[in-house]
Amino acid sequence: MINLESITKSFLDKLPEQFKRKHNIEVLVRAFAAEMEELVEVFKELETLRSLTKAYGKQLDGIGELVVLSRVESTAYAGVVDFSILDDTRYRLFLMYKALRNANMCTFPELMEICRLLYDAKLLYYREFDDHPAHFSVMVGADFQDWMMGMLNNVNLTVKPGGVSIELKFFELDFFGFSDLNKEAKGFGEAKFLHIIGEMS
Repeated sequence: MINLESITKSFLDKLPEQFKRKHNIEVLVRAFAAEMEELVEVFKELETLRSLTKAYGKQLDGIGELVVLSRVESTAYAGVVDFSILDDTRYRLFLMYKALRNANMCTFPELMEICRLLYDAKLLYYREFDDHPAHFSVMVGADFQDWMMGMLNNVNLTVKPGGVSIELKFFELDFFGFSDLNKEAKGFGEAKFLHIIGEMS
């Protein structure tokens, strides 16, 4: 492990014999070693904080350049109309989405992965239609937070093949139903019938 003591020892071990065990020289070496330790920490951060899960601030903006999504542009994903700058947490979420979208093959598992990423979806219902082959429907059930509502109403965050239409509906998990058919359903008198809180097509 590289730290102040190991750096100091390395410097002192490399000194010519006539300079060893000299108090003033050791003080000078320790002063340089402290600066070196700070540089080592900076280089460590450059390595570790460039990952999408750990980056923040300017490092996160740098990742945005790689996936072609600036912090200001990501406000459109959030359904924000005043173009206020998003915090790192939400910006990181949209960068993950954009990275998935850039590399996806428009498969069913990728669509499900994006729904889980964006909305922390607990229930996903997928349906295709025999009379409309280039169309499918997805219902997303989650505990939607307030900041997510702009996403539901203002932007179509999904993946789909070209020429294929999608109907995307959102519902909250607090709904009445039969628990033997759906583990998330609430009993009689405990919740209202399922209702759609957002819809895109």
